[in-house]
Formats: sequence, C-alpha cells, structure tokens
Amino acid sequence: MQAPLRLIPLLEPLRPELEQVDRLLDGIAAEADQPLQSMLGHVLGGGKRLRAALVILVGQVFAAGGAPHQRLAAAVECLHTATLVHDDIVDEAGLRRGRQTLHTLWSTGTALLVGDYLLACSVALLASLDSPRLLGLLAQMLRTIAAGEIREILGSQPACEQRQDYERRVEAKSAALFAGAAEMSGVLCGAGQVHIHELRTFGHQLGLAFQIVDDVLDLVGTESELGKPAGSDLRAGLVTLPVLCYWELVPHDVVVRRVLAGERDAPHVQAAVAAVCASGAIEMALSEALAYARNAQKALLSLPDCAARRTLSALVQGAVERDY
Repeated sequence: MQAPLRLIPLLEPLRPELEQVDRLLDGIAAEADQPLQSMLGHVLGGGKRLRAALVILVGQVFAAGGAPHQRLAAAVECLHTATLVHDDIVDEAGLRRGRQTLHTLWSTGTALLVGDYLLACSVALLASLDSPRLLGLLAQMLRTIAAGEIREILGSQPACEQRQDYERRVEAKSAALFAGAAEMSGVLCGAGQVHIHELRTFGHQLGLAFQIVDDVLDLVGTESELGKPAGSDLRAGLVTLPVLCYWELVPHDVVVRRVLAGERDAPHVQAAVAAVCASGAIEMALSEALAYARNAQKALLSLPDCAARRTLSALVQGAVERDY
C-alpha cells in the first residue's frame, strides 16, 4: 500500500533520511540466506514509514539526527513489521498491504519465526546505539504489545466488548508503538524528562487517532485502496470503535452481532458494513479521532518551535484526514 496522498508532501523533505532507513532494512534482508531473504523482502517492503518519519522528525526538533536516528527508525520499523506478521497469524488474515500474508505463502510456523527474527533485528539495531535505556524501552513495548495480544485472544466474546476493552487493545498495539518511537527518539537526542514525557503523550494520542481512522477506513474503503478486503475487522470478529458507536446509536442491533457471532459470509458482512456506515457511527468515531489528534498536537507545544515540530503537527492532521 502506498502512503496516503495527504501525507506524501509532508514526508517528501525526509526522503533522503527515509531512503537511508530503507537501505538499512534492505541490508537486513540481504544478509539472510534464502528463502529467509525473500520472506524478509516480502514483509519489509511497502508501508507508510510513518513511525520512522516520527523518529527522524523528533531528532530534528532537537537538532539531532543522522545515522543514529536512522538506525533507531529501522529498529522501530523491524518491530512494527514483526507485530504485523504475528497479528496476521493470530487474525488468520490473507492479505496485508495488497500482498498475500507470510503465513499463507509459507507455513504458520515459518511466519512466526520470521516475526521473531525481525524482533531480534530490532534488538540488534538498538544495541548498536549503546543505550541500555533504549533497550529497556523496547522491552517495555514488547511486553505491552504481547500482553495486549494475549488479552485480545483470551478476552470476552466479541459481541460483548466494551469501550474500555477496545481502548486497552488499541493502547497495547498502535499507541504503544507510536509512543515508544517518539519517546526513544527523544532519549536518543538527550532531551529532558519533561520533553520526553510530552513526546510519549504525543505518540500515544497520535496512535489512538491513527488506529481509529484505520478502523473507519476498514469499513468505508475499497479493497484496492486498503490492500485487503473491506470489512476485514468484522470478518476477523474484531469490535472496533465504529461498531461500538453503532451500538450506541442502534442498541438493539442484530445485523452486526450476527456477523460477530460467526455468520461471516460476504452478504452478511456487506450488510453489517452498510448498516454501520448508514448510522452516523463513522462520523462519531472520526470525531473521537480528531479529539485525540488535538491532544497530540497540544503535547507538541512544549517542544522547541521549529519546522520539524510544525511538520509533526501537520502529520497528525494528515493522519486523521487521510482517505487513501
């Protein structure tokens, strides 16, 4: 999947540094033997590189950057890709970024080990920066993400999920990665504790907003735009914020609950998607995403005023307004 059109102009000035990040990722794949090399190339290619851009921009806010931040950005991308590989296995997803998922091309066990390999690559990149604090933050992120995934698998039945369950799930996935990336970049810069706290808040709020918009796009986008079938979350039995908003508007819903209860053939999923989209739930969810985005922008105000900080703020707005 290509970067959303609204975000491309914002990321264009970062192209030289993002290309260096891509070279580091290409190098990780090139060092591996076949067929692992092909597997790594398959999953590391594409993507929006938003987390990498966040790392680089935070570095620029504090007049830092260069090779250390590029290595940190590559480490974050390896971690992010590993979580996607593992998520696809758990969700039994067939497509990611318009490509077949790894476990559908090879075996589930092989895909699981590729995800583990990418986690090891992330650790190795961070270790090269000689910062125990960064390694500690990485470990904290991994614990948060893994615990959230376990809660999701062993939690309550989908049709009974509440807002607090959804928020905990998003915080353990998207928000943890964005918050960790921003915080680690601040630590690498040697930023003060107050600024590091605000960076973590910024990333956390951005991650919540970003995930809500992703959940909305899963319902309103097309397969060609999303790189996967529309309504994939419902097919996987996932309750997202638009669905929770829909239940608030239509408390006696049967259509969506039927899908979540297991009737996930195309006609039932299409009917559920149409019901959610026609109810006003999409607008409610986007309003909440915008509120999180404003909180993220507010957290940036304590940082040094510069072009990079303004780009971070614009990136938040673009992430919420994206329409693929």
